[in-house]
Amino acid sequence: MPMVIRWDEKYRFVAESREHQVIIDQPVKGGGTNLGMSPVELFIASLGGCVVYYAAHYMERNHIPAQGLRVEADWGFEKNPYRVSKIKTIIHLPPGFPDEKHAQLLVVCKGCTIHHTLTHEPVLEYEIRQG
Repeated sequence: MPMVIRWDEKYRFVAESREHQVIIDQPVKGGGTNLGMSPVELFIASLGGCVVYYAAHYMERNHIPAQGLRVEADWGFEKNPYRVSKIKTIIHLPPGFPDEKHAQLLVVCKGCTIHHTLTHEPVLEYEIRQG
């Protein structure tokens, strides 16, 4: 599934996939224009988006209203090498979500594609081409 990320200006880039575009940028203090999320923020948003999608899908299949559902994500860094070292997601359930379904929902959310990608290290390949 191809995606193109192209330079736009200084530290601002545009990611294009299918008919969608996402601006990737740095905060002003990092030399950017702050018109979009940073690559790390998008990485965390990918996990949070995957988790909330799986939760909403579970709720739809179980006829539970999803209004008010949200996921909060936080992360920490480590050095040598500099990387995201911890990600915490909190699934905020809508009022009336049955207590007896909490454990099953957590299993479903941990089955999201991004979670599996992070827990089963993917092969990363890089290639350089001129032009």
